Amino acid sequence: KQWYQRRVAIPSFMKFFFGETRGYAVEYSIVDPVEQTLTLRSQNINAVSMFAMREEIRYKSVGETTQLNHEAEFLFSVSRIVDEAAENWLVGTITEAARKGLMAMESISVKVEEEMELALTAIDDISTETIRSVDSFTTDARKSIDSSIMDAEKFIDSSITDAEKFIDLSIECIDSSVNFPESGVRC
Repeated sequence: KQWYQRRVAIPSFMKFFFGETRGYAVEYSIVDPVEQTLTLRSQNINAVSMFAMREEIRYKSVGETTQLNHEAEFLFSVSRIVDEAAENWLVGTITEAARKGLMAMESISVKVEEEMELALTAIDDISTETIRSVDSFTTDARKSIDSSIMDAEKFIDSSITDAEKFIDLSIECIDSSVNFPESGVRC
């Protein structure tokens, strides 16, 4: 619920009836997330003795887009003092205000949609970059593991070769000292 004041440019012949050029109204905003509607209801609170104006505007989401349907209903109770020119001016002013309200809501919905698309694109970019980083990390880890395995295999092969050489040399030493003890060969 909101109370608002608005300065209105009114024709000079109406200043006699209204005196000042400020209009006062009460507005209720109702958001229905289930029905996906925004309803604005307003009613004047000054010059009520001359006329009563109630306005109801409904904005409804259409499908998955943010385009809006606009319905406006104006109810006037105009006293006999206010002539046809004043009534026509009021209807024209209210119609123009409703048109501007619709344009503002459509502009907001377009902006929200653009921001959502930017956010979704950013999320997609982040997701793609994260997947690339994980893939790169996985590839690097595999290469590192493969390299470590190859180094370990080389070390083991080298150790086995060294052990075989040592064993062969030890056997030769033992054989030579058993067969030729006087040779003086030390193993």
